[in-house]
Amino acid sequence: MVERYETHSIRRFYNKVRTINWEKSHPSVYLRVSYGKLLSNFGKYENFWNDGVYDNKEDFMLALNAFTED
Repeated sequence: MVERYETHSIRRFYNKVRTINWEKSHPSVYLRVSYGKLLSNFGKYENFWNDGVYDNKEDFMLALNAFTED
C-alpha cells in the first residue's frame, strides 16, 4: 500500500506518524523534507530538500528531528 501525506504543520505530521504500525506491517517509509527555493552557490534559486527511506521508527524519528532542526 502506498500513501502520500503532505503538510506544513509539524504537529499534524507527528500525529500522522503515530498511526503507523511499525511492529506489524514493517513498512518502508520514504521521508522528504523540503526547505523551499534557496540561492545556490551558482547564483540560481533551486529547490533544496533532505530525503531517505526508513524501515524502523527509531531511524525515522532521528532523521525527522535532524531534518527539521532549526
